Amino acid sequence: MKLLTILAGCCLALTSQAQNPPKNLRIQLSYEKAGQYLQQAVETIEATNTIGLASTVDYKAGRSITLMAGFEAKSGSTFTANIQPVTSKGELLLQLKAYPNPFEHSTRIDYYLPADGVVNLWVIDAQGKIVGQLIQGENQSAGKHQLEWKPSALEAGIYIPIIEANQQKVTTRIVKK
Repeated sequence: MKLLTILAGCCLALTSQAQNPPKNLRIQLSYEKAGQYLQQAVETIEATNTIGLASTVDYKAGRSITLMAGFEAKSGSTFTANIQPVTSKGELLLQLKAYPNPFEHSTRIDYYLPADGVVNLWVIDAQGKIVGQLIQGENQSAGKHQLEWKPSALEAGIYIPIIEANQQKVTTRIVKK
């Protein structure tokens, strides 16, 4: 696993990291000056740095953020770590839409896969019960896809389609009249 290591003083321009994040990132710099800083990695971040007084630092990574021995967020600083999809410049995320919404008899579910992968698509009701397994473990190519869902046996209410592919999961909300 190849890691990009940042070794620099607090004056490093962090905007380039936000524009095109690396796959993996190891952070060893200290944020001593007051300010807001963002570090992102598509896969992982490992940090052994210090976050100084009045600094606001946010780490975002797609799979993991590991705070190693030596990491310290000093009193008076603000630090957040979020596991969420991070993309490289120009890369799109998994997307899910449905229309019409609200619908009466059927709705068209459109989704976009940013890469080839195994897809699962199901619908749950407001209590979390699966009411429709639309796609299960199907290999699909990257790009736009669509299907029509006709839940004739279901009552009016709120339903939540969920799509899962390539370790990403997206939900939306639809209403049956």
